Amino acid sequence: MSLSFRAPLLFVAVLLFSLVSSTPLQAKPALLPRQQPQNSTLSVCSPLLNNLGSPTVLTPFEFEFRDAASSAWNLYNTLYTPTCIVHPRTVEDVSRVMKAIYDAGGVKYAVQAGGHSAMREWDTTDGGVLISFRNMANVSYDPVRDTINLQPGIRWGEAIGRLEPLGVAPLGGRLGDVGTGLLLGGGLSYLSARHGFSVDALVAADVVLVDGRVVTANATNEYSDLFRALKGGANRFGIVTRYEVKAIHVGTTEEKMMVGGSIVYDNSTTETLLRATANYVNNVDDPNSSILVIIGATLANNTVSPINIITFFYNGTLLPEGRANPYHEFMQITSLAVAIGSCSYAEANAVLGSGGDKGNGQIFGASAFGSAEYEISQGLAKDADESFEKYMNAYRAFNKFLDKAKGTPRPTPTGTPTPPIWPPPGFPIFPTFPAPKPPPVPTPPQYPGPFPTMPLPPIATSTIPGSTPTPFPPAPTWSQLTSVPPPTFPTTTSVPIPTTTPGPQTDAPNARRQETSSTRGPPTWSFPSSSTLMFPTPVPYPTPSTTPRPVPVQPISFIDDPEEDGISAALLAFTPVMKSQIEAGRRAGGNMMDPPLANFAFVQFHVTMPEWLGIVPKRVAEGRREVLNEMPPSNGLPLYMNECDAEQNVFETYGQYELLKRVYQKYDPTGLNVRFMKGPMGLGPSAKADHGRP
Repeated sequence: MSLSFRAPLLFVAVLLFSLVSSTPLQAKPALLPRQQPQNSTLSVCSPLLNNLGSPTVLTPFEFEFRDAASSAWNLYNTLYTPTCIVHPRTVEDVSRVMKAIYDAGGVKYAVQAGGHSAMREWDTTDGGVLISFRNMANVSYDPVRDTINLQPGIRWGEAIGRLEPLGVAPLGGRLGDVGTGLLLGGGLSYLSARHGFSVDALVAADVVLVDGRVVTANATNEYSDLFRALKGGANRFGIVTRYEVKAIHVGTTEEKMMVGGSIVYDNSTTETLLRATANYVNNVDDPNSSILVIIGATLANNTVSPINIITFFYNGTLLPEGRANPYHEFMQITSLAVAIGSCSYAEANAVLGSGGDKGNGQIFGASAFGSAEYEISQGLAKDADESFEKYMNAYRAFNKFLDKAKGTPRPTPTGTPTPPIWPPPGFPIFPTFPAPKPPPVPTPPQYPGPFPTMPLPPIATSTIPGSTPTPFPPAPTWSQLTSVPPPTFPTTTSVPIPTTTPGPQTDAPNARRQETSSTRGPPTWSFPSSSTLMFPTPVPYPTPSTTPRPVPVQPISFIDDPEEDGISAALLAFTPVMKSQIEAGRRAGGNMMDPPLANFAFVQFHVTMPEWLGIVPKRVAEGRREVLNEMPPSNGLPLYMNECDAEQNVFETYGQYELLKRVYQKYDPTGLNVRFMKGPMGLGPSAKADHGRP
């Protein structure tokens, strides 16, 4: 017998001996073949296709594959091609997929819930197994437990829309297109100051572990450590197939239990606006308040067009008077437009639109600024003025980035710039006038689809400091909308969600248009003309590009051509976190972020690339890092996972980082997740590996 045949036979003999022997080799029969991957992704996908069938498992040979592979919000995450895509319908399907991956010793895989990540390959994979929850998108309310059950494929706009007739809602996000993955990163809502991070409302979760086992984790059972790790642990602790969260009683659309809206400012107000933001962080601790402050700009034809926006909502029917109003300083700043009035929670969550516009590359980065009190106590600043300087440093770095990243594309054949457009096109977050109505719910798996819009009541406009906006009149009815009652989870008692029947589904849009034009009449609101806007003159905006999107060979382009590339928009966004929010989280059992008990602000740096540009030019990548270096977080504060850059070690900033590492080691001792799934760094043996750098 030749030597080439003896080696395999010897290996088989040793392997058989280890399986039947009573020596210590027998104690680790399951771990031995999983130390190194022995199979390709194809060898995992093929059995899954045979066992689960099509269309549960899609391969590149099927028509629906490309649509499923390119459904992510971030353009860069549509440029990858998985080996197969699994659309599970049950938790058992998910378990079988993970067991197949585990038994193979690990292959690349990713999980997509809402698909709204800005980090490359965090919600897709190239040459791996993509688990997409498009077919698991149900929601139900249990009145006995006063909790809401969410499947992972539901989006916040859908969940709020379905539950609106019952007057309850989950703590979710601020954009309707964002999915449940937001919970695993913490989550911020317009009710966070009173109820904590969105994930602080978590009651229980069904989790598929890396080896395919299915467990239910809550605060008191044997998986209580896993339960806590899910509250900020992102995609590192298994695949959640059901979230049970506390129901927040927010009222129906007709009840108008909130007041707020948006104010738009021109660029001359930036320093004043930033100082008002710092003062809010320093002084406000009202559990009914919330605010999002945006310093932004759109870019086109070498022209930077700045725009500043705040969006705020107060949990109450009236704003407090005088200086007790947490927004009084913002309302004294000269504005371009004001839209403030009474609204429901569903309407509040629709003011910024769905956030579902696709086709652009998205890049995030995160920081956190402490209040003056916190920074002085930590020796980071000597007074409030020095503490405020970090806001101005961030703004100066932001302006340097805009100047560095802007492009100078060749002029059009006519050489005539496009007239100014309002609102600025391509801006990733902008209040809509009128605001869209919370979306009706299509039957899964038809989602995603366009959200219908609902005109807001009259909007007051003003450029006079201290002016009083016109209040909103009663909201329009929802009689023409159809709500589809979702299937319920077998372990809960569901309250059926009321339905209406406007006629055949295909006629519903026409019925809504007829109601808008003939019954209610057109909305009556005014807005300054483009000629009166306080922008640089002229403000040219090109027409949307029809250039085919290139598929990059490299994830980052190292060839810069300002005559061909650039960025579409960029913003700095500030979300204050109050002491009341931190206290609410601790009362709920705590989370992994575990911030110190002090006011601070999450800071997001967000860059939107042109829809036709499938690469990141070198100067843009370098400029983005320079901005993050110029706005470091205050020592001791956590970064917000959902707004981070993949190169930032967010886990390391968590107050419970050491606990997080111990829990990860317990549930994934071989590090399969960090070795084969892109996600946040800081856990497992490959903490320094590439985790999806933009």
